[in-house]
Amino acid sequence: MVLSWLFVEEYSDQAFEARLRWRQRSDRLVAPPMLSFEAPSVIRQSVHRKRISDDEGDEALQTFLDFNIEILQPAPLVFEAWSIGKTLNAPRLYDMYYAALASLTGCELWTADRRLFNLARARFPFVRWIGNSLP
Repeated sequence: MVLSWLFVEEYSDQAFEARLRWRQRSDRLVAPPMLSFEAPSVIRQSVHRKRISDDEGDEALQTFLDFNIEILQPAPLVFEAWSIGKTLNAPRLYDMYYAALASLTGCELWTADRRLFNLARARFPFVRWIGNSLP
């Protein structure tokens, strides 16, 4: 959902509203370590493909860094991501790390990724899709 805050996407309005509510409630924003690599990579790819200018890329990167998302890597994160991946028969674990962190910390995982939501929702009710409702 972080990318919905950086780029205009289908659910950006809902993502901004959710972020505003979380800030008003002083909710913690947490993510697994890969967010530190994935978001800047998507920004760079957008610059490379000329979807945004170099200056817009620089601004998007700084905006991302200003979100102050706490990066967490609890010891059982890899095992939990593996376990969730097996449970969902997921071909890759990237998204499973986000679900694993939510599971381990007892928080909700809000996503703008309908595919992830559809894959996980039946087994993991803490996975929420921003297109359905707001927190």
